[in-house]
Amino acid sequence: MSVQSPPAQAQAPAPAAGAAPGRFDRALAALRYTPGQLRGVLAVLAALILGAGVTGMTAIIAKSAVIEETTGQSGRLSVAALQLYQALSQADAAATSSYLTAGTPSDEMNETYREALRDATVALATAAGEVKTADDAQLVAELNARLPVYTGLVESARTFNRLGEPVGATYQEQASTLMREEMLPSAHDLQDNALGQLNESRSDAQAFPWAAAVLAVAALGTLVWAQLWLSRKTNRVFNLGLVGATGLLVLFAGWLAFASLASAGHTDRSHEEGAGPLELLAQAEITAQQARAEESLMLIARGEDADALARYEAHFTELTEDGGLLDRLDEAFAGDAGMSAKVDTAREAADTWRAGHDDVIKLAQEGQYTDAVAMAVGEDDTSLWASFRTLNTALTEATDVSADRFVEATSDAQRSLSGAAAGLAALSLAALIGAAVGIQMRVAEYYA
Repeated sequence: MSVQSPPAQAQAPAPAAGAAPGRFDRALAALRYTPGQLRGVLAVLAALILGAGVTGMTAIIAKSAVIEETTGQSGRLSVAALQLYQALSQADAAATSSYLTAGTPSDEMNETYREALRDATVALATAAGEVKTADDAQLVAELNARLPVYTGLVESARTFNRLGEPVGATYQEQASTLMREEMLPSAHDLQDNALGQLNESRSDAQAFPWAAAVLAVAALGTLVWAQLWLSRKTNRVFNLGLVGATGLLVLFAGWLAFASLASAGHTDRSHEEGAGPLELLAQAEITAQQARAEESLMLIARGEDADALARYEAHFTELTEDGGLLDRLDEAFAGDAGMSAKVDTAREAADTWRAGHDDVIKLAQEGQYTDAVAMAVGEDDTSLWASFRTLNTALTEATDVSADRFVEATSDAQRSLSGAAAGLAALSLAALIGAAVGIQMRVAEYYA
């Protein structure tokens, strides 16, 4: 009787020599067990915490650089462009007014003209060193070429005026035409470009670092979930490493938000109390100076220059009409008694100037030219020159205050970011170390 042996069991084919499970397969296999899961959680936490730290630090550094640029290159260019526009307008107003005086202009008018030319020259040199674009460089080059032409025409007008030659009026009109039609438009374009760059920098400085904030919130959420999960796994309420990491990340998120919002607030204040009013004040000053220049040209023409009269009326309307520049300045300084008082002084001077203007032109048209000139450029307090000077002085004082406020607000914005980049980097690194220690302590228990 034969005995049959049982059938041989099927065996799985042996793995080929040299073959080994892939890293991905091993990682998936490790995730079926608690130590592997803990390491996976740590990897996710490390990515989120490091991501929050790097993006937060980078955002703060970028903000600081933008604010530095606002007070640096962009700020210097915008200030230089503004000063250039003002100085050129002031020079033309002083030149046309001084031409009206018989013989040698007064020391005050001469000094005003010379100071305006100095300011224009300095502003041009500053702008030349700060321009970023080819268009701005071309504007600066054109102004540099035209300024000596303008001053040459003014000096010719003064020379012929001292000699009593009427041809001097033609030279003065040519100088004012060059200023009005070529130089001031170029200066205005340069100012607009500079203010556009400044506003762009301000927008960048106010931007909130959303990427860093989202990563920080995601890391906090993952930490809370990890602690709840570990509590169920190990029946332990607290993991000191993860609790410490959570606290550090809360500090990280708070510092990031506070520094960003504080910097944005100061940057916004620099515009509301500084750059915004500065732009309005400069425009008001320039408009008043151009009105003064046109008024002087009317007198040079014995009150018969209809085009100069129309330009004068347009400038004065822009300055004093309802919703005009002075009204907009009142709105900008609402609640600021000191600055509002300066605007009120400027308005009263403008009203006095406007009230006397018609009388001056009427005198010139009636042939009483000497009386008209005396009333326009005389040294007494009732002259149109005195009213213009009071108006211009009030606006200049307000401009100085607004410029100081701009510098103060941008400095506060810079200080609010001081130390934030290094602090955020340190907090994120400490949080990562805390999370790693907390999780590794649990992993070590499985191999004890």
